[in-house]
Amino acid sequence: MTDKIYALDLDNSEWSQILDKEFGEPRFRADQICQWIWQKRAFDVAEMTNLSKTLRDLLESKIDFGAPLLIKEQRSSIDGTRKYLWQLRDGQSVESVLMRQGERLTACISTQVGCPLGCTFCATGLSGYVRNLSAGEIAGQFLAMERSVGRDINNAVYMGMGEPFLNTEAVLKSVRMLNDPDMRNLGIRHIAISTSGIVPGIRDLAASGLGVRLAVSLHAADDDLRSSLMPVNETFPLDELRKAMQEYQKTTGNRITIEYALFGGINDSVEHARLLLRYLKGIHVFINLIPFNQVDGRYEKPSPENILKFRSVLVTAGFEAEIREELGSDIDAACGQLRRKTMAGDPCILEPGPKVKPAFEAKKKESRAPKREASDPRRTSGPSRGKSGSDAVGQKREKTERAGTKASGGFVEERGAKRPASEDKRRKTDAPPKERYRSGKMKEERPVYRAKPESHDADRALETDEKKKSGTTRAAKRSSYRAGSEGQSADRPSRTDEKRKSDTTRAPKRLSYGAGSEGRGADRPSRADEKKKSGTTRAAKRPSYRAGSEGQSADRPSGTDEKKKRSINKSAKKPVAAGSTGRGKPVAESRKKKPRTATKDNRQKRS
Repeated sequence: MTDKIYALDLDNSEWSQILDKEFGEPRFRADQICQWIWQKRAFDVAEMTNLSKTLRDLLESKIDFGAPLLIKEQRSSIDGTRKYLWQLRDGQSVESVLMRQGERLTACISTQVGCPLGCTFCATGLSGYVRNLSAGEIAGQFLAMERSVGRDINNAVYMGMGEPFLNTEAVLKSVRMLNDPDMRNLGIRHIAISTSGIVPGIRDLAASGLGVRLAVSLHAADDDLRSSLMPVNETFPLDELRKAMQEYQKTTGNRITIEYALFGGINDSVEHARLLLRYLKGIHVFINLIPFNQVDGRYEKPSPENILKFRSVLVTAGFEAEIREELGSDIDAACGQLRRKTMAGDPCILEPGPKVKPAFEAKKKESRAPKREASDPRRTSGPSRGKSGSDAVGQKREKTERAGTKASGGFVEERGAKRPASEDKRRKTDAPPKERYRSGKMKEERPVYRAKPESHDADRALETDEKKKSGTTRAAKRSSYRAGSEGQSADRPSRTDEKRKSDTTRAPKRLSYGAGSEGRGADRPSRADEKKKSGTTRAAKRPSYRAGSEGQSADRPSGTDEKKKRSINKSAKKPVAAGSTGRGKPVAESRKKKPRTATKDNRQKRS
């Protein structure tokens, strides 16, 4: 161990304090240095060009900016998984895994050198426990993987070597540094911590308020079985673990992920699934079923049928459960496997994983139908219009190989592989039925509702005979009605004759009214004569009323005389005050002459 301060162990506030006290630099330099390390992944102070030369020399003399040293790397040729073995400053080594799922990358990082828990199925426990990792050594694995890949990693899971909650302080500090906006700025929902059931660590995580997702490695819902698989169950039994999970969920409100590794013949039966249901009742969980990855032949892989049955029991009871896809099966991707094989901490040449061809390609080559010879003599005898058969087959093989290896990692085996020509041409009814649904339920043969060919033909014959009979009867009816006037019956006269008769009756009526004054009857005088008579009577009445006072009749007095009488009667009824006229106004105002309105002038002119 060197006396220098490890740069990756310092967060932003610690950087600002050191720069202010020991180097006399302003605090904004802390933001610049954190940006170089955590965002630009620069682990050499000489690359930090926005710092002065004197400051860089001082930082290099007192602070160690080194990242974990890569010892060995393995790459899976099936799914693109990468396994890294890093050497730390004291010569110890730890592992980390980079998993690809489509365009997303997930980093699985370690928290301890070795592990003290001694789980019987874990390769890390077989190599023993050495020490805890610092916060910078934990987060440094994440940064070193990003620098190796040359792009940002989307998720971080603390599921590598060691138990995170036996190193709680360093683990939570590394989470804060990865989540700090001034440092790595990784979303808190993209970070998960897995524990084997350390109850105090679960409570500390809930009290921290970080909101990190929690995953619990359960593997059994029975105390005796879990203690045989995980000795930590003797210290923290299932009842205490269940109470801690309930407290965590009550405090944070987050869903808990249950990791359940399936071992063949040990914990993969339907009875074990029902025990798990009873144990998790009342807790909001997501169950992740993990088929076991063999270590030294201790346990066997479960059969696919048992895996599907186990999952179907959980899903039927209403739990969310998925089978984790096996990644890195052709390399030492499980925790501790690569470290056990490389215990000497010396750097070595990177070794890619063995190039193992997937099993589905071999099956397809065996099931491929032989090439048919041309039966047409004209094609065989004539010159070839294209390339030879061997060249075409070679090109097809190259295309299938290129399509099978895509940048996304190829998690689905038959994503780019082409189907043989014989399979493309066969009908859907000839295809073999699939045995199971996606949920794991066995498919049953469905009855085919099809009639036999003989009965089908008989039904068709009957239908055709009935149609012919109905057609002949319709044709006979149409001919009887479509015939001319000769074939019509006496009871049903033609419509044209009826129309002609109605026209003849209407015509004489129109002539009597449409003729001139000669054709009109004496009882119906003309309208013009009536209008003339009414006009003469109206003209005689109008001049008597429009004339002046001389032409007015004695029975109908003029309107002006009536108005004068009404005004005299009203004035006689009202009391007259002193100094006023009969209308209640002063004498001076009443003597004033008012101008006559246009209406009165017009009335006088008319009269």
